[in-house]
Amino acid sequence: MQGYSVEKLTLLKAGRSCGLLHRQMTPPRTLPFTPSDQLRGRKLLFVSGKGGVGKTAVSQALALARAREGKRVLWVTFEDPLRPAGELRQVPGPKGLWQLNCDATRAFEEYAALKIGMAPLTRVFLRNKLMQYLAKAAPGIHELVLLGKVWHERLNYDQVIVDMPSTGYGLAMFQSTENFRTLFKGGPLFRDAEQMLRTFSDPAQTGLLIVALPEEMPLQESLELHEFLLALFPENPSGFIVNRLFPRVTGPAEEQASPPDSWPTPHATSVGEYLRKRSILESANLRIWSGAGLEYAALPYVPPAPGQSFDTLVEALSQELSR
Repeated sequence: MQGYSVEKLTLLKAGRSCGLLHRQMTPPRTLPFTPSDQLRGRKLLFVSGKGGVGKTAVSQALALARAREGKRVLWVTFEDPLRPAGELRQVPGPKGLWQLNCDATRAFEEYAALKIGMAPLTRVFLRNKLMQYLAKAAPGIHELVLLGKVWHERLNYDQVIVDMPSTGYGLAMFQSTENFRTLFKGGPLFRDAEQMLRTFSDPAQTGLLIVALPEEMPLQESLELHEFLLALFPENPSGFIVNRLFPRVTGPAEEQASPPDSWPTPHATSVGEYLRKRSILESANLRIWSGAGLEYAALPYVPPAPGQSFDTLVEALSQELSR
């Protein structure tokens, strides 16, 4: 595509022996890799991370790449104020790609209809003031019905790819399933929460993908998110993607000789110095992951181009993921 210089998506295999900033570091080994290859057989894919790391672009690009393979794919966002509540629309492009703007009120109404089975009784149930109050006020029910809608839709598509909320709220959504399984020892809520947990815990059915930027705060927060998800789903460890990675213009020797904490100032006085410092800083930050022994995929920084739109960025990332 014109206006882009998108490098080959790579898997950076980090050395487990990396430690302190001043320690000699072995350069990571570079291998061709795409998350869609790793997660192709899974019906559900949750894309999580700190707000602002590019979860929406990455999740939509993954959905677009899968749809181009001829699959029927649902890309899910949660309560996006820019789109109608509960809207299900076909995304322009491959005919198999759909977007759902999942809404808790609509999801609760659909869940009630599924469980009751008779339209007249469903209407009576939903008009009951106590039920209306519980649907809005019961702790965790909002999150549970949103995830329940996603879980149900996996039956209607080849793959459902979910753009999760930022870390805190995303964790609350997953925790709601465990909470309801603990609180209710019988009935439809207990059975469904238990089945949802089984699905999310099964690596053959569900993929968990964490996105971060090559910056200290998102990388550290991603490790905390990973630990929480691992506690909930111990048999289903997360995958990792670092997004917007600048080209590496420095080598291990220069990074060893000039670590960021030795700089008089982090500011650069020229383009060349900026590129060099950013390369050193990002390599140092990524030792947060390499020190934890993680393998991760890297998506390159895509420089802005005249007239660039979000859809154009998604298209560029999708082409890389399709290779």
